[in-house]
Amino acid sequence: MRRFSLMLIAASVAVPASAQETPPASVEDYVCTFSGDCGEPEQAEERPEGRLTATRGFTLSRPDAPSSEARDPATPRRARPAPRQRRPSNLASPSPSSSSVPAAGPGQRVNLRLTFVTGSATLTPAARAQAEVFARSLLMPQLRSMRFLIEGHTDSVGTRERNIALSQRRAQTLADFLAAAGVSRDRLEVRGYGPDRPLPNLPSTAGENRRVEAVRIS
Repeated sequence: MRRFSLMLIAASVAVPASAQETPPASVEDYVCTFSGDCGEPEQAEERPEGRLTATRGFTLSRPDAPSSEARDPATPRRARPAPRQRRPSNLASPSPSSSSVPAAGPGQRVNLRLTFVTGSATLTPAARAQAEVFARSLLMPQLRSMRFLIEGHTDSVGTRERNIALSQRRAQTLADFLAAAGVSRDRLEVRGYGPDRPLPNLPSTAGENRRVEAVRIS
């Protein structure tokens, strides 16, 4: 009986599958999405005469490695590996009016996946942690000169007037949080759309429409 009770408790606190499948964004994710700077350090390249480090640029020779003078000219050199491709970011959100995702640049948008206390503009602890990551991202050199529109959105449950006001307050809450973290208010605009811009292919009542998005302006 006790084991059955524990199973019920575990089920009641389980994280929804959608939340488990969406890992928190990192500073690198935001930089990649908004600036296109998605580079990663090159892996150390193995060579016959030793190992060339990607960070230092010097060779660590192996004791048994032949010198360049002793190498047989007829022995072909090992082909250099192709450069690593930039990793794509999975943060970019489709526009509410289009299924296409724009490339990094003005107009690029991201669903920040912030959660609020029900019916309020108060960030949950998890949302505050994610907002801190976004704030650090905006202070990175790649994004420091960019301006952003912070958009609040809701579903269509309830009156339109109430939802627009709530979406505006939630967007403003994030803007205030970013400003307190050191992001200049001159870089931020705030707008609440309420239920007017549901996500593509979703009914206006879907809970996924309750979101805050950041859109690069310049």
